[in-house]
Amino acid sequence: MSLTQRLTSAFQKLLFFAVSLILIVFTASPFARADTIGLSIPLSGDASELGQKFRIGAKLAMEKYGQNHELFIADDGCDADLASLAADDLKKQSVAIVTGLICNEPAKIIAGEFVDSNVSVVVVGARSVRLIKDREREAWNLWRMSPGDDYPVEIAAAAISQLWRTTPYAIVDDGTIYGRNFTDALRVKMDEIGLKPQFSDTFRAAQSTQAGLLRRLQRSGVTAAFIASATVEDLFTIASNMKEFDINLDLITSEALSVLPFLAEAGNVPNGVKVIMAPPPQHDELEKILQEQELLPDRQIYNGYAAIQLAVQILDTSANESAQPLTASTYDTVLGPIRFNQDGSSDYNPYHLYVWNGETLKPFKQDTETQ
Repeated sequence: MSLTQRLTSAFQKLLFFAVSLILIVFTASPFARADTIGLSIPLSGDASELGQKFRIGAKLAMEKYGQNHELFIADDGCDADLASLAADDLKKQSVAIVTGLICNEPAKIIAGEFVDSNVSVVVVGARSVRLIKDREREAWNLWRMSPGDDYPVEIAAAAISQLWRTTPYAIVDDGTIYGRNFTDALRVKMDEIGLKPQFSDTFRAAQSTQAGLLRRLQRSGVTAAFIASATVEDLFTIASNMKEFDINLDLITSEALSVLPFLAEAGNVPNGVKVIMAPPPQHDELEKILQEQELLPDRQIYNGYAAIQLAVQILDTSANESAQPLTASTYDTVLGPIRFNQDGSSDYNPYHLYVWNGETLKPFKQDTETQ
């Protein structure tokens, strides 16, 4: 073989190697660039206030943890059309991971847009059970850190099973989508447990009194009731009417009554009323940062901070590739340790049963609920 032929052969081998290397790089990561975190949140529209607070938390976390990463923020507007545009912007920025996603519709759209990539979509806000169901059917690389909207239902079912196993009880809703969805899911749970309610009812919301509902409950023979309502006004009216009309009812309510300690007429509510709620998150280090910047603690600020903590840890512990399953690690955040399940949900459930003692809502402990 001549010198020219040997050089030609060597050049061809080198060219083949270079082309192969390029193909490997681009095939492995069609969109991703390891140092960019994509944040999709509503900065316009009705949910913009939530998005603005979320962004504050995210930027604070980037200052502390994001030195080796960049942050790109896309406005999804909590809207399907804007979410599609946000997905395009995130792709153009070659993000390595997408997080945020306060609203369900943008979470679904962006998960679908990144389905053929190695980019994990980590949801820190949207709570729909449907996200997890659709994840399996659509093969999304979606991981929902936020508690599912079924998590408080699980707490309610556990509380009823513990407290009312031998007590006739009712399940009541306010007729709203929230109230009906909550109570429908709760009835299914209690049916599975074998502890069906003795009475079910729907009350008329936004009334000055709920004496009619309380009379119906009395006539039914129940001595306990779980009531799901979308508004604090209705739950407060029911609870205060109990004291006003001297009705002895073991009452558990949905989360809206969690603001009870801040109501001017909270003293009208009898001791022992219980509420299923997620208490405000607390973290000394973050609260100190917020105080220094004269910012009030807010759940969305905490969520934004945790979203960046998660994203950075996911990227750093997976060699800058977020495609591998996230179930192998525990992630430390201001919300506590986060572990993901095989179905894409997480074990983060801040909901617990609290009890009113006349001054504040305290974690419920059986036999000490009014102390």
